[in-house]
Amino acid sequence: MPLFRPLAVVLGIVLIILASLMLVPLTLTLFGDKVNQGAFLYSSLISLVSGVLIWAFGKSHTGTLRPREMFLITSGCWVGIPLFAQLPFLMLETPLSFTDALFETISGLTTTGSTIMSGLDHTSRDVLLWRSLLQWLGGIGIIGMAVAILPFLKVGGMKLFQTESSDWSDKVTPQAHVMLKGIVLSYFVLSIGCGLAYYFGGMSAFDAINHAMTTVSTGGFSTYDQSFGHFQSATLHWLSVLFMFLASIPFLHYVRFATHARFQVFMDSQILSLALVLAGSTLILAADLTYNHTLDFWHALTLSALNVTSVVSTTGFASSDYSQWGHAAVVIFFFLTFVGGCSGSTSGGVKIFRFQLFIIMLKDQLTRSVHPTAITAPKYNGRRVQDDVLVSTITFLFFFISTLIVLTFLLSLTGLDLITSLTGATTALMNVGPGLGDIIGPAGNFASLSDFAKWLLSAGMILGRLEFLAILILFTRTFWRG
Repeated sequence: MPLFRPLAVVLGIVLIILASLMLVPLTLTLFGDKVNQGAFLYSSLISLVSGVLIWAFGKSHTGTLRPREMFLITSGCWVGIPLFAQLPFLMLETPLSFTDALFETISGLTTTGSTIMSGLDHTSRDVLLWRSLLQWLGGIGIIGMAVAILPFLKVGGMKLFQTESSDWSDKVTPQAHVMLKGIVLSYFVLSIGCGLAYYFGGMSAFDAINHAMTTVSTGGFSTYDQSFGHFQSATLHWLSVLFMFLASIPFLHYVRFATHARFQVFMDSQILSLALVLAGSTLILAADLTYNHTLDFWHALTLSALNVTSVVSTTGFASSDYSQWGHAAVVIFFFLTFVGGCSGSTSGGVKIFRFQLFIIMLKDQLTRSVHPTAITAPKYNGRRVQDDVLVSTITFLFFFISTLIVLTFLLSLTGLDLITSLTGATTALMNVGPGLGDIIGPAGNFASLSDFAKWLLSAGMILGRLEFLAILILFTRTFWRG
């Protein structure tokens, strides 16, 4: 039982925070439709009482966290929190089924953005706000996990980007709590800035708040069925492109910038490569839309930029059904689904740095093939890449491909076609949101899928968010033997 006490402490605290957040949509019901008042009130009370009891069970824990406890905290929280966060959906005037409520909640907390809900234009504002809050809370959890926990477990790649003491001022040390404090502050500032930009760009205050939360968390939940296609303003579209990009770079860099006030901290090979991928893909698709679909170039560029940035950053907004842009566009978007943003951001995907490491390993292998006795020292961002980082990268790739194959096969057993099965598995594991095809494409949603398919995709979303190893380790004998 002592192994579970640290998990109980963290889970209890998070549930208390969750209960507090439920009061936000509850407050909204006081000034509008009151039909869901009880749903948020009772959900908050249940979460609060459960959080206090769970915290009380683990509060006697003292000492430094060990890797086994970190694994358990990470996996346990991402599995346990959705069970409470889904409660408002189960208690609505028109409640969701348990499967649908859990799917929507997991999609929100993992910032995947896949949804089973339709008719959002006429959905109660408190429900829409709760969906956005789930993604916003999930975004904080993701970057906190990426920076504070996963590096010590050699998962997630942040081991590459851990700060050296020389990178900080004398008053700042590279301790996890210091980094997290700066990161949370950066997350708040970016959220407020995005909301203000949307508001002054033409959105209503309610839409601006909701879309700011789901943009900065790269989640993609919208208050409209048409997603960003509801807004015809090119200014709003470009603002979303900007903030999706800003949310896709390492939040640790914002802390470094606040410390040093030097823009050079953003001249990271990860960020530059991400910008190159976004710019190149956008221009290619804009040219294709201009010449093959006779669109005005500026309109084509705006459409391409928003949808490309949305997919690469794994946000999931859509301003158009890009599956209708032609076969070449569909192929491009499918491969962009795998890319993802930078490590230490709120985005999902394989992540830019892993593709860079694959190239580094390929060059190193080619050099060794030509010069077998050569002693090589692969470097990334001017620093030597440790062997355990390379091993974890290869391990990630193996687990990802294996899980993708298995999940695609299992989804096909539910009667789904190849495109829906493959892109559904991909979008879940990469935490992107929409897939391809008529069912789960940009113009569809996941409501018509069977319950079994939704459970599979929910598991896939959690696996993808935890980058596989953090949860798969729980199924090994080594973990439980200590």
